[in-house]
Amino acid sequence: MSYCVNCGVELEKACKACPLCDTPVINPREKAEPSEKPAYPDMLLIPQSTNKLYLAFVLSLIILIPTLVSTIINAMLFDNPVIKYVVGGAALVWVWFLLPLMWKKPIPAALVTIDAVSLLLYFQLFKIIGHDTGWVDSFVVPVVIALWITVNVFLLWMKKKRSKSAIAVAMLAAINVMTLICELRASAFFTGKLQFVVSIVMTACCISLMIFFLVLDKSKRMKMWLHKKFFI
Repeated sequence: MSYCVNCGVELEKACKACPLCDTPVINPREKAEPSEKPAYPDMLLIPQSTNKLYLAFVLSLIILIPTLVSTIINAMLFDNPVIKYVVGGAALVWVWFLLPLMWKKPIPAALVTIDAVSLLLYFQLFKIIGHDTGWVDSFVVPVVIALWITVNVFLLWMKKKRSKSAIAVAMLAAINVMTLICELRASAFFTGKLQFVVSIVMTACCISLMIFFLVLDKSKRMKMWLHKKFFI
């Protein structure tokens, strides 16, 4: 038998409050039911898209303010053409790292294209300022275009679900191709001859690793051994 702690009236077992004085009935043996969620939560929940835009805005100010101050000081005191590299570099960083934060659903192929175009435009500064001896068109432009093609082919190949080993093999093949292209263009520009030194070493390393990953993809025992030893 239980009684109200306020007025002393006898209470039934199922009572949640005293029928006379409306005092809540608390039974210490019963588990407390979780309270209902408040209409207005204590913590302000900001959508992820808004967080990304806010982060992009703050980082844009961090890049813009020093760049603007440096440009004004240079124009008033020094008039050094090197400031163009600073401004171009700041713009390049903004395009590469902050522009994707402003997209709700970034398209990888579009981002890669924008990055490649912005990089080519940045290197055009060397022509404008006069620090180009022909290496931009002979080396940079072909390498950037080759890298853009390689990345887009990789993204197209990745549209289907691939195993980790297959992805590793594809990445090694892409690295090997880019190393070969870079060495060919560099040797042709600086020495006037086609040399295969670094690319041969890189090819040997890449082929060895590619064979390893291909064997790993077929061997369940090796996969289990790596998982136990290295938790991968």
